[in-house]
Amino acid sequence: MGEDKAACTQDLQDIAVSKQTQDEDEHAHPPPPPASPPPHAEPGVARTKQAKKRLQDAMASGDLAELKAAIAAAKTVGVSLEHRERALEVQEKLLEAQADIPGSIPSPSYGSLIDASRPTPIGVQICQACEKIYDLLHEPERSNGDDELEDLCRTARLETASPDLKSSIFGLMRPEEIKSFLQAPDHQFWQHIKQNTEEFIQLLDDPGAAVPYSVDEMTPEAKNARVRSVRPVVMDQSVREPATNTPFGHTGYQKFLTLQIVKRMGFKDIAISGQYYGASYTPETQVLEWMQVRGEPMDGMIVMFAPGKGDREAGIKAIKDFGIPNAFLDLTMKASVRFKQSDFVSSVLETVDILDEIFAGMGFEPNPWRTEEKVNCDPGKGEISLNLVDLMEFLDVKPDGSMDDKKKSQAEDAFRTWKKSDAFRRRVVGILTEEGRGVANYKDYGALSRWLRGHFPRDEEYRILVHAHGGDGNTQDAASVEAVLEGANGVWAAVIPQAAQSGHNSSMVFLDNMVQMGNGHVLEDFWLHQGAQCARHIYYLNFNSYTIPDDCPIWGARVDQLLHTAFSTVSGEEWRQRRGKYYDIWGGDARAQMDRMTKATELQHEVAMCRSLSRGGNYRISPLVSDVETWRKRIVELGAAVVGPRGRAGDHVKEVRDLGFALMNAGIRANMNEQATLKQLWNIATRNKTENIRCDQVAGYLKAQQHQGEKE
Repeated sequence: MGEDKAACTQDLQDIAVSKQTQDEDEHAHPPPPPASPPPHAEPGVARTKQAKKRLQDAMASGDLAELKAAIAAAKTVGVSLEHRERALEVQEKLLEAQADIPGSIPSPSYGSLIDASRPTPIGVQICQACEKIYDLLHEPERSNGDDELEDLCRTARLETASPDLKSSIFGLMRPEEIKSFLQAPDHQFWQHIKQNTEEFIQLLDDPGAAVPYSVDEMTPEAKNARVRSVRPVVMDQSVREPATNTPFGHTGYQKFLTLQIVKRMGFKDIAISGQYYGASYTPETQVLEWMQVRGEPMDGMIVMFAPGKGDREAGIKAIKDFGIPNAFLDLTMKASVRFKQSDFVSSVLETVDILDEIFAGMGFEPNPWRTEEKVNCDPGKGEISLNLVDLMEFLDVKPDGSMDDKKKSQAEDAFRTWKKSDAFRRRVVGILTEEGRGVANYKDYGALSRWLRGHFPRDEEYRILVHAHGGDGNTQDAASVEAVLEGANGVWAAVIPQAAQSGHNSSMVFLDNMVQMGNGHVLEDFWLHQGAQCARHIYYLNFNSYTIPDDCPIWGARVDQLLHTAFSTVSGEEWRQRRGKYYDIWGGDARAQMDRMTKATELQHEVAMCRSLSRGGNYRISPLVSDVETWRKRIVELGAAVVGPRGRAGDHVKEVRDLGFALMNAGIRANMNEQATLKQLWNIATRNKTENIRCDQVAGYLKAQQHQGEKE
């Protein structure tokens, strides 16, 4: 009996997903040569029919050895995966019954590509497997990418498979569907962008040219003491904010590459992850895994989350799991039935107390405050920033700067209560604010900054940062400067302006404005001399395109193409003339290499053609942040082209969104605002529902919802 058990255990290991073992197993009993087909039948068709019948007979007989041989024969002649999957499921049950032991196999190895026993997180391994399969599909002489893909999909459907593998694209899609996404023009183009970005990051370490001017030579004289003395602070949002605007969403590795760029620009405080999805696995967590895998330090990193009970758990878990040293608390003050926090005053104090204890356990100083001299030089450790998301709306700020007296009193009471807490006074070093729909003007930010500074003065060790969304007035970048002139320290913003509905304030534009107003600290504290190309590459990463916007200040496509000599800022008229292009300094070889990166190709033309088809409509999907209702309305406006002539958008819209997250989690780039992509996802969701294949539901993006509180 012991020998039988051992043999059965070996059989179980034969179907564990090690590809090498599986291949040996499937070829252990070579099938007999198929009988000659009748003269009138095509040989291939006859062999396929014969192999299918052999599979059916073997499944019915319960003969394990014959079933193994039939599966091997079916694979050889190209019987469909669907037929072989059923046979493999029967084989697994036979093995389990014969062995009389539980079906689960510890630490399974899913082919040579994914192994749950390895320390690398499964989410990252899934991305790496997709990369490997992509390479094999494009280099078939090395190995058969189709076989690797087929094996992973089959094993992801086994009961013994890891839940993470089951909920990945390998468990939710068929091999031919995954192959279609991998070989689509957009994903192929992403491979070019990824490789070029990795080369660009190396160029940033050695740009091949010295900056010809001193900081004093590049900074105009200024008599305004406030402008000269303030040390502009930037909490960088480039890893996160552009996700709110791109139809491709984000992937963990794409975020990781963005991080490498902004770190080389000298930013020390970087928002790395937004934990707004509850317990759902998203690229916001995967980027942390990539950092772990690559040995990237968490110095200066910030995790963003809401402080309410039920909302804060994911952020706190990320801090504990990955050692993130700083927290950003997103607080909504207006009453809302959509959020779990009912008392915004107590929820802040509770979360600050929890974080104070965690940060103390991580060995951080009780008082993490950084002086003016250190704030842009040393990364933060153990800091908490409190973002008053809807403060303008809560106070009902009027165009003249006046506020609702009752609401103003309530806010001031909250401030006093918070500041009675020892942990709050020590840990909370940043008071932040924003207005998310772009309806505030730049003067609103100045008035609010002045009012906040009155309650959170400098000598009590508080920094004030603002974030301004674009609107019809297009004053978001003016808001950054106005806030600083009225007492703020700087901004929390991304390098590029593309975000949310109509954009947001750009940190690059803010810093340049401060330079031109005579602030000498900017060029001392930040390395902006390759900033124009950094902005471009961040755009490439986010929008999967080398076609950059024309009119973006500093780095836009037309900005440096002189239309008339009278418009030159580096020659001719001497008033505020610049000595040169301060933010685009490269050696000749480096510039030539970058030009080669973006040279037009046939693939680029194909991508542009695809992109042109997705323009128009009243809705656009930005998959990492768009709510289910936006997905629904986009599908509805595309109509039968997505759901068919008798389709209902509500039948599968949630599953379509969840499949979009599965693609992002696998590192695959797809334009999810595009009709063709939505049609593909719709078809997969429809089939999965009939086959009872469940996709993990991804929680809604809390951060965006915070800009639409319920009326009180």
